[in-house]
Amino acid sequence: MGLIQENNRLMLLLILTGIFFRPFICALAFPYLNLVYSLVFLICLGVYLIYKRPVFAKNQALVWPLSLFYLALCLSVIFSQDRSNSLALVYQYLNGLGLLWVAVSLSEKNKLLTIRTLILAGLAVSLLSLYHYFFGFSHVLDYSSANNLTSPFILDYLQRKRAFFPFVTPGALGGYLAMIFFLVLACKNRFWPAGLIFTALLLTKSLGAFLSLLCALVVYLGVQGKLKKNHFRILAGLLLLLIIMIVWRSSTQKEHLQPVFSALMRINYWQESLAIIKGHPFVGIGLGNFNLPNSRYAHNAYLQIWAEMGILGLASFLWMIAVIFRNCLKKLAQLPDKKQIAGLLAASSVFLIHNLFDFTFFLPEIALVWWVILGLASL
Repeated sequence: MGLIQENNRLMLLLILTGIFFRPFICALAFPYLNLVYSLVFLICLGVYLIYKRPVFAKNQALVWPLSLFYLALCLSVIFSQDRSNSLALVYQYLNGLGLLWVAVSLSEKNKLLTIRTLILAGLAVSLLSLYHYFFGFSHVLDYSSANNLTSPFILDYLQRKRAFFPFVTPGALGGYLAMIFFLVLACKNRFWPAGLIFTALLLTKSLGAFLSLLCALVVYLGVQGKLKKNHFRILAGLLLLLIIMIVWRSSTQKEHLQPVFSALMRINYWQESLAIIKGHPFVGIGLGNFNLPNSRYAHNAYLQIWAEMGILGLASFLWMIAVIFRNCLKKLAQLPDKKQIAGLLAASSVFLIHNLFDFTFFLPEIALVWWVILGLASL
């Protein structure tokens, strides 16, 4: 028994180490490193779950939606238009679902340790992005010029000094930091960590991330039943900051930098995605086969899940989220301290809201963090 417990602790330590380093391995920038990391991490998750043999008696309601989601994954591969593409992406979903089960099975002590690991990684990402913001843009611009990198969006991030490192877009960094921000809010001594993360988030100048944070803040305060006058002032201040960002982005003379241009492009992506869904509504086109003329993402995770995995994939995914949120809200009254669960629900919500108009669900360096948070929120 002692040997098994020691092995469990060792495997949990390996998993927490993997969770910490996950945000620093960008799948788009380092595809081979991402593949090696993901496969090794998947093995660690499998070994942990086999040794741990967790009992999910408290989470029986999750069995059906998760079973249907696994079935949708299988059907998506079987009926895929390009099975090799689908098989190459299955491990990302298996990692996410494995992390969900690991997080669900953790003791309260280990859940707290996992939250601290996520926060520590978020603080490291914030410091790295701030360092790059103040000292790294000139080097990247020199590299872009030397290698004839002419993408207007990349040049915009550099010339307009929008924080994005170590991710590929400011929106991705903003969406990630918004999740970690709510984990910090639920902790003691939260002032300077929250300030550091919020500063890095602000420097992304991402409208989507900031709007998502504003909406999730309502969830965070509402779950605790603490919507008071001073909270409305905070919300109003954040709304003012969002308006300032919109005005700043609108003042540029470059068309592709305008918020209206960004919104119109997303509407166009959604229309093209709906056309794909119309042609393959039930089993989808298969994982990894989604591709639009001007984008590899729908900029709406729900439409892309439907397009790739069919209606069963989308329905089971939403059902799973609804079950976890419902269980949390039902048991909320029994908790003496609602801050932690409020932070977890808000962190999960900010990701879900952000993916209405972004694609971080398909970036494993961010999505796996969300799967962990979702599992931690399951009471």
